[in-house]
Amino acid sequence: MTLAGFLGILFAALSQAAILALVTFGIVLIFRTSFTTNFAQGMIGTIVAFFVTMFNTFTLSEMFPDLPSVMIIILSIMAGLVVGFMIGLFIDTILIRKSKYPNPLSKQMITMGIVLIITGLIPTIYADVINNPPTPRPLTDAAWEIAVGSGKVVLPVHNIITIIIALVVISGLFILLKYTKWGLGVRATASNERVASMMGVNTKFITAMSWAIAAAIGSLAASLYAPMVQTLSVGFMVFMQVNGFLAAVLGGFTTFFGPMVGAVLIPVITTFLYDAFDLWNVAIAYLLILFVVLIKPIGLFGKKIAKKV
Repeated sequence: MTLAGFLGILFAALSQAAILALVTFGIVLIFRTSFTTNFAQGMIGTIVAFFVTMFNTFTLSEMFPDLPSVMIIILSIMAGLVVGFMIGLFIDTILIRKSKYPNPLSKQMITMGIVLIITGLIPTIYADVINNPPTPRPLTDAAWEIAVGSGKVVLPVHNIITIIIALVVISGLFILLKYTKWGLGVRATASNERVASMMGVNTKFITAMSWAIAAAIGSLAASLYAPMVQTLSVGFMVFMQVNGFLAAVLGGFTTFFGPMVGAVLIPVITTFLYDAFDLWNVAIAYLLILFVVLIKPIGLFGKKIAKKV
């Protein structure tokens, strides 16, 4: 493999890692505050990605034909973030809190139900375009070509911006978790929800905001990922959803940092394995993750939680 080929593969892996990190953070955030796994994270992002593409193509572009395309795309994504935020808020405050038995298992069943609802809802809402949906527009069609030795590396600018956005968003969330009252509430709720509530932490507000923020992050990830795959389908985020759970398991659900490491490792491993094992790359990568989890069930950076009785 040439140096140019190596760098091209690495950049492609990092582009995937940026999306996966956003998805994984949302999954872990909900797990730490609601003590359940959100199976609908990918599907929430999917329906918002459909909304962003349709809103961009058929609404804003027609309303503001003189507006630069990049501004239209940015406005569409921002509108999608609001939609995702409201969906997450609705799931926690209405579906979960109003459920008869709001325990971790019932929450998982609710999110599975949301997956089924959204899977059927997308073809219903977008019936006219589901078989031939518009191509999601990237932030820019530009690409950088960098000469490396005897070859060259092509870097789509949209992917570069996506990596930067993911770094900024995740860094900002880590800062919020460490230095803000909301972050303190998240950490207290993650440690012990009952004790946190007794100490004056509004755990209901914490969980509601966590679901809303997680859904918004998933919506951002899907909106940025759709132009990379250049297509929209009901299941286009399923692979990211599965890998998001695997990244959290690999890094350790008990930390926020560990799953981010897992989110980077999985795309890098699968991308480089493809060069050697072709279509077996994903299966081999999953076997490696299984091997790691068998040795360290709590994940690479997981911490054992000691409970006093």
